[in-house]
Amino acid sequence: MQTVNWSGVRERTIALYARQGSKASTVLPPVLSEAQVRQAEEQFGVVFPDDYRQYLLRVSAGGRVRTLRADQRGWRWDGDQPADRANLHVPFPDHDTALAASEDLWLTEPQEGDYASAAAYQADHDAWRETADGAEDARISGAVPLCDDGCGFYTLLVVSGPMRGAMWFDGRATCDRLNPLLNDDGQPASFGEWYLDWLTREEPLTTPELRRAANDRWHAGTDVPIWLRWFGS
Repeated sequence: MQTVNWSGVRERTIALYARQGSKASTVLPPVLSEAQVRQAEEQFGVVFPDDYRQYLLRVSAGGRVRTLRADQRGWRWDGDQPADRANLHVPFPDHDTALAASEDLWLTEPQEGDYASAAAYQADHDAWRETADGAEDARISGAVPLCDDGCGFYTLLVVSGPMRGAMWFDGRATCDRLNPLLNDDGQPASFGEWYLDWLTREEPLTTPELRRAANDRWHAGTDVPIWLRWFGS
């Protein structure tokens, strides 16, 4: 992971939103203070990767990513679920091991035809479903769903475990896999690499025609941005 220079990034982001016709005040919240970041970290039981910390302190509490804010319930990300915050201190698991455990569990799903009564089947199936849901939640322990990409897809930032600091894509909505998002060296990208890659690519797209041309190149596999580097991984 490369060292990121955050100087001027807030200003560049504000200028980008202005060119796109958005008011920065509505899409780019203020930065957080060091004390606020520490409060959030203490609540979650983690220390955020440095790139994300610097983003919160120097660029914004939100914008391209879900906004981190405090309310009467404590610190949370807009649109997240309590389960998204509960296990951030638990190390992000090895993907293949967690996937295999999940697949093994699905093979044990109770089948209604094996039961003498619907009530007995439903009771066992409800218990199995609770276990299966827990196993799925465990696959993203130690990771923050920073972006809701729609259609059940999420971009994750790993905050605990050996992969701490890496960006991953949750593609379980279609392929049941999670894949690391790769930088230009073919290594898992940091938050800073992922964000600046997005910003640098967005800045020249000043017309709908330029955006369509860029999307066509990216989906054809030419100069693919980091946020799309999970297909076929």
